[in-house]
Amino acid sequence: MVTISPVGLATAALVANQVSLLATYKEKLCNSGCSQTVKPQYSISYTYGTPVLNETTVFVPVTAIITIVTSDCCGCGKTRIFNERFTAAFQGQTAVPTSVTITSEGRQTNDENGCCRSGTYTINDSLTILIA
Repeated sequence: MVTISPVGLATAALVANQVSLLATYKEKLCNSGCSQTVKPQYSISYTYGTPVLNETTVFVPVTAIITIVTSDCCGCGKTRIFNERFTAAFQGQTAVPTSVTITSEGRQTNDENGCCRSGTYTINDSLTILIA
């Protein structure tokens, strides 16, 4: 599951071809209640689809490919790959962009008790998406 939230200071000047957002990924890894304390290893890569101009808004479909490697915990030790999709919107546009750049500005996990204690693993990824 992915949740998208805007980030940045309210007083910062908006840039028409750039959005800053927080992508929060919550992935179910295994049964809750396990006693594992070793944190999973993870990576995230991004791809994007064809941008679409609709009136004065450009919509860019984004796919996050999340790879999480867990050690053996209650029989759930393995590599899992999750594909999460969301769309970034850019208002005030007059043309379809020729390039899209997705940059991770910082990542954090909210897993204080190991991957299986809660049964889910949460990753927060602060992103900047730029179109040109």
